[in-house]
Amino acid sequence: MRMESKKKPGGRASSRAAETLPTPARHFYHTVNKHAGLLERRIAGTRSLQILGFACFLTASFAFAESKNDAKKSYETVISKASRDLSDGKIDDAANDAQQAEKLDPNNPETANLLGIVASKKKDYPEAISQFNRALTENPKFYGAKFNLADALMLQGNYDEARSILEDLRQIDPKSEIVQFRLALDYVLANQPDKAMALIDGMDFPGKTPAYYYARAAVWLKKGLVKDATQYGVNAHKYYTDGQCSYFVSVLREMGLNASVL
Repeated sequence: MRMESKKKPGGRASSRAAETLPTPARHFYHTVNKHAGLLERRIAGTRSLQILGFACFLTASFAFAESKNDAKKSYETVISKASRDLSDGKIDDAANDAQQAEKLDPNNPETANLLGIVASKKKDYPEAISQFNRALTENPKFYGAKFNLADALMLQGNYDEARSILEDLRQIDPKSEIVQFRLALDYVLANQPDKAMALIDGMDFPGKTPAYYYARAAVWLKKGLVKDATQYGVNAHKYYTDGQCSYFVSVLREMGLNASVL
């Protein structure tokens, strides 16, 4: 085991570029769809267009394009509001936002992702898993939906399937300390502490986030060794911001561990 105590307060960890943490809205990723569909216009059986008719066609086309832009803006406004509501813990408001998004753009993978997040917040994990899978059907490369799906599976107790998804995410982003932390936590919750410790030993130390500290803390919390877990929490707060630490504490708490001591 590496000796964390050798690191001096105010050392490198606090000055290194921090890995972006998912928002308190439970890893809600607001990604604008950059592949808007093209409007295909076909005019069949017409040899020529009158000037007036052509002008009317153009006017109608511009009006349609403007209408599409307005709809897109409305959708993005709803998604942004949902993110804020989730961050503020306004789950019912977020649920209403999700229903509005469903009406505006039901085939957008962000809509299904949002519905999944809301369902997960309400502890309806089967519905959450269904919605995240729906989002991935619409966009198989939707990183946020994959991350959220793994989260819901862990909360449901399906650790093997969650681990498989997290391993896929690690292939995509092998340096992500957040994914490494989640993988270690998955092993902890599945009562495989030796595998968790082996994975933690391979994590960067010091890292860009306090993932290493809280992964260790999770192992001790699961074993009921509160004093040891608490020390890792104390050390994490010495070298990282409260905001960075609070993310990991909230994850451990959500997964049913006694994170109040951290």
